[in-house]
Amino acid sequence: MPLISQIVLFDIDGTLITSGRAGARGMDAAFQALYGVTNALNGVSLAGRTDHAIVSDVLRAMGQEPTRESVRLLRDAYLEHLPREMAVPHPDNRVLPGVHAVLDALAVRDDVAVGLLTGNFERGAAIKLGHFDLWRRFAFGAFGDDHVDRRDLVPLALTAAARAGAEVSVSQVVVIGDTPLDIDCARHHAARSVGVATGLYGRDVLASAEADLVLDTLEDTDALMRWLGRVA
Repeated sequence: MPLISQIVLFDIDGTLITSGRAGARGMDAAFQALYGVTNALNGVSLAGRTDHAIVSDVLRAMGQEPTRESVRLLRDAYLEHLPREMAVPHPDNRVLPGVHAVLDALAVRDDVAVGLLTGNFERGAAIKLGHFDLWRRFAFGAFGDDHVDRRDLVPLALTAAARAGAEVSVSQVVVIGDTPLDIDCARHHAARSVGVATGLYGRDVLASAEADLVLDTLEDTDALMRWLGRVA
C-alpha cells in the first residue's frame, strides 16, 4: 500500500448530500411508534450534532432516561423508517454540487485516504449515502452510534483509518463539513478543517469558527485540491 500522507474526513448532511429532512422525519416517526409522541424533534437543535445526542435530548424532554438500551431501541426504529423517507420524492433530496468531482479527484490520489466523520448512526449513514450510490466511496468512518459529543469522533476516525491501513498523526487529518461543530471537532484535536457553505451556515459564520479554508460549495474542486496539497 502507498504511504498515506493525509486523511480527509467528510460530514454527510449539508456537505455531501441534502435529504429533504428525511432523517428528521424518520426519527419523528420512530418516536411516534415507540412513545406515541408526534413531532418529537420540534425545537431540537440538529445541525452538526450526533444522532446519539439528538435522541438523548428528546428522551430527556419526554422524561425518559437516555440509557444505552433506550437509545438503541430508538435507533433501530429510526432505521426502519429511514429508507422509506429517503425514497420520498423531494427537490432537496440530492447530492450537493461538486461532490462527485471532489471524490473523483481524491480517488486518484494514492497518498490520501478518504473517510467519513458524521453524527449519523452508522447504518443511517449507509442508508442515506447508499441512496445516492456514495457509500462505496468511503473506506472507513466515525459515526454517532456510541458517542454524544462530536469531538469524540476524531480519535474514533483515526482508529478506523488505522484498521483500514491508513495511519497518520492528527495533524495530517482534514475534516470537511458545513457547520461550526464540524470545525470545532477538528480544531479541538489540532486537525485541519474546511467549511463548506452548503448547509445552514454562510461563509462568515464558518470563517468566524476558524475554519482553515472556507468554500461556497465543493464545486471549487481545484481550490480545494490545491489547498490539500499545500497542507499535506
